[in-house]
Amino acid sequence: MNTKFTIITVCYNASATIRETIASVLNQTYQELEYIVVDGKSNDGTVEILQNINDTRMKFVSEEDSGIFNAMNKGLKMAGGDYLIFLGADDTFFDKDVLKRVADKLTGCDEVIYGDVLLKKRQKLYNGPFSRWTWGHRNISHQCIFYPKSVYGKYQYDEKYRSVADWDYNLRLLTDGIKFTYINETICIFNDVDGMSSSSKDYEFLKVRREKVCRAVGFLPYCWGILQRAKRRLLNQKY
Repeated sequence: MNTKFTIITVCYNASATIRETIASVLNQTYQELEYIVVDGKSNDGTVEILQNINDTRMKFVSEEDSGIFNAMNKGLKMAGGDYLIFLGADDTFFDKDVLKRVADKLTGCDEVIYGDVLLKKRQKLYNGPFSRWTWGHRNISHQCIFYPKSVYGKYQYDEKYRSVADWDYNLRLLTDGIKFTYINETICIFNDVDGMSSSSKDYEFLKVRREKVCRAVGFLPYCWGILQRAKRRLLNQKY
């Protein structure tokens, strides 16, 4: 039986980019997929675009939400695939064979699978295999992570974290002993024009970052993370 993928896009007023995102999903050569779009009640024509897509694999909901992670939690509840991935409304899969290549590399084990993203503006890959040291100061882009149903059916995003609830999500998985397995595949083209989320802006997470990182990967990786963030600030780098 073929593995079924759920792809979720959350969006708000994304009419300028979402057509390309949708096409990159529905044109995949691997056909065992469902595509869910969670729209935040857009008023720029996005809903009309969604209404005009005639593909039984795609469904959408358009209603107000309290933020991106509230919308992502809605998507989790709607999903039914064996593996789930989030794709931004201005991102695209790397090519039309991505899901086929990922499906060929699945081992059948109950583990999180992740690859790389290509940063569109900087034209560089982010970020290769993660070690416990990497987790001390950065997160895997959620546009390249495939969560098995045993994970996404159990865990939800903590919506009190406004910008890095996805990092918190992964740290909780690590703390609970869930395995992350890297595959050498570029999963999507990530629109990095506005940059990635920064934990320095998420004050609620800052209060508990030390506790969460130390619990997930240890005290020394947490200290290493402090040094790496200081280095990036000194060099005026985001990642």
